[in-house]
Amino acid sequence: MNSHDETNTPLDSKDQPIQTSSKLIEVIDTGIVSQRELSKELGFKEALSIGLGGTIGGGVFSVLGIAVGFAGPAAILSFAFGGVLGLLVGYSYVKLALKYQSAGGSYTYAREAFGEYFGGAFGWLLWTGYLASCSLYAYTFGSFFAHMILNEHTSSLVVDIVSGVFAATLITLATVINLVGVKETGKSQNIIVLIKVIILFGFVAITIPAAIKNAPEHLTPFFADGERNQLDVITGLAMAVVGTSILFVAFEGMELIPNASEEIQNPEKNIPRSIYGTVIIATIIYLLVAFTALGGTDYTIFAGDPEKAEYALAIAATPVLGKTGFIIITLGALFSTASAFNASLYGSSRMTYVMARDGIFPRFFKTVSKKGRVPYISILSISGLTLVFTLVLDLRQIANLASSIFLLLFAIISLSSLILRKKTKANFIIPLVGFLLTTALFGIFLWNLIGQVIVDVSENNFGDSFVTIILLPLLIIVMTIGSVITIKTQKKKLQN
Repeated sequence: MNSHDETNTPLDSKDQPIQTSSKLIEVIDTGIVSQRELSKELGFKEALSIGLGGTIGGGVFSVLGIAVGFAGPAAILSFAFGGVLGLLVGYSYVKLALKYQSAGGSYTYAREAFGEYFGGAFGWLLWTGYLASCSLYAYTFGSFFAHMILNEHTSSLVVDIVSGVFAATLITLATVINLVGVKETGKSQNIIVLIKVIILFGFVAITIPAAIKNAPEHLTPFFADGERNQLDVITGLAMAVVGTSILFVAFEGMELIPNASEEIQNPEKNIPRSIYGTVIIATIIYLLVAFTALGGTDYTIFAGDPEKAEYALAIAATPVLGKTGFIIITLGALFSTASAFNASLYGSSRMTYVMARDGIFPRFFKTVSKKGRVPYISILSISGLTLVFTLVLDLRQIANLASSIFLLLFAIISLSSLILRKKTKANFIIPLVGFLLTTALFGIFLWNLIGQVIVDVSENNFGDSFVTIILLPLLIIVMTIGSVITIKTQKKKLQN
């Protein structure tokens, strides 16, 4: 796909200028790209809400507990490392999004840098990553809701059933919102994001005095494992980096903003502000919440328990605020995961639409509704598959899958920015450092995953890590074959 010209003239599916008056109605069904003037309803607030909505979701609420199990109090550094890396990758996204304003987002950039076959495989894998992240948010939503209304003595089977019901409820509601239209999706994001940010800052304001008071006890030793066994500095930092690799999906939301680039007003100004703003605001919130949660609570209560790790932040609020704190944080988690799911569903459906238009996905995925002008088949398909992921996998499996995919994808985006730097006028050093760090982090993630698998197999336990180490390469192979077959099939149809 070629970049748009300086005047932002609407383009048709073949990147040819079209008339903006009476003839526009004739090309409505060619897709979102040709509706640029009709669907530019997202301002800076909406773009930032999409980014923050997709970022502050499952990461700080559920994956925090998993990261603490590896890094102990140094999980605070995990979020700091993630923020720095997020800014490096965000730079690449800004440069690419301004040059290639397409609802295809990351898929479009990889296609421009590496060609249609690699771009197709990349797009399919990214699509799977969206399913995993959507599942993470839906799973976390259902888990928090279930633990809020059920007592701690409820059987795990009942908890799982109730969690599944509420996860399905979220998926249904978000699907309806996305089917209504772009403007309604943006407005709902503004409200939900505002509520969850207020709740999180309220939590920090109330609990930070207790965190400061108890920090010498709870954050000592700072470099320790999930059972408070002291680690040397080198090992402790290594575990903090492992924590970053696991929770890096918590920075995934910035990737959603480029998917809305065709529907953002004044993109040259609002895209950079919203991407950088998303990373900076999210990192500040993560650091404050992680400090107050770990400083005010004995983290070993939830770090060593996989079930309690799912709602670690709510547990952390209990010593200071009691049952009320548990409920407040649970409400924050519900709003956060709801907005994250809503934003991820929005971004993934737009990318799916563009891939279908380009022949990477089956053509029926590009069908746009007449009233809301949204890719409704893409939305419904993603929601349905997300439901399956959510009900079949558990939290750690979903988090591992989502983090591994997005680490790999962010490395490719940084490399794409490096390759296309002359066209995007990007700095050479920043994309290079982003690529090297994300690649290293992906390698560390795999190293840790393989280590867990070896331990599990030696104990005859084929658990979460084993599932991920099998799923990831299998998905890459299936996605690559599927994209190649689809592209060749579409080309044959066009030739005939």
